[in-house]
Amino acid sequence: MTDAEIIQFLTLEKVKMEKARKESERRLKKAPEGTVFAQKHGKGYQFYILETPGDKKRIYLPASERAKAAALMQKRYDHRIVAEANQQLSVINRFLKSFKPDPFKEIYKSLSEIRREMIAPYEISDEEYITRWQTCVYQGKEFRDDIPEQYTSKGERVRSKSEVMIADALAQAGIPYRYEYPLELEGITYYPDFQILRVSDLQEMHWEHFGMMEDPEYSREAMRKIRTYERNGMLPGINMIYTMESETWPLNMAVIRRTIAAYLT
Repeated sequence: MTDAEIIQFLTLEKVKMEKARKESERRLKKAPEGTVFAQKHGKGYQFYILETPGDKKRIYLPASERAKAAALMQKRYDHRIVAEANQQLSVINRFLKSFKPDPFKEIYKSLSEIRREMIAPYEISDEEYITRWQTCVYQGKEFRDDIPEQYTSKGERVRSKSEVMIADALAQAGIPYRYEYPLELEGITYYPDFQILRVSDLQEMHWEHFGMMEDPEYSREAMRKIRTYERNGMLPGINMIYTMESETWPLNMAVIRRTIAAYLT
């Protein structure tokens, strides 16, 4: 559970406790005087009431006054609810007052630049994690000489116009990505088109675009690759995105933007 989730949970618990206390206090104002006791009698129960605290004389409640017995039992229950709600609210309020979200990150952020460079932090800020992720140096897949040159708006070389569209859409949305970052699966190096860092939860995603699905051999290879991904826990909608196109049904920017909105924001 993240710090934000802890605060959200406790805030909801606080609302729950306040609501329970308010409802119980409202019933207590209308509750009858006295305390009720239940005594086993045959297959049922008989009820007795003490009208004042410390009174040793129990007054029998006939069956016609069962509703009063129920109201007095509810009264005792409501007293316990109020007491417990007050106790829990006190604990929650003290915790929320003293709780510091991400304290280690705050310590790291307070250090000078040279100190941050020279230590191994326990935790780093999300912003620094994103920066380090984006600036990771790696060796991508080589381009053959016969592949046409296609470049993104950031000057990166990719393999198709559709990949240019995807890369540019990711950049415009402020989503960090790596093009053809190497991935070792089952002893083989794969190069998914895009490895992406979803900023909202720092989840790494992969995006594969299959661009010649009208070609039977290409389609078979695409399905083989998808099955390999699935065997290794890379599942659509969770940490994997697939888009496809053919000559008849080319990829378009509307589909790319809907995909980004659905999975990466």
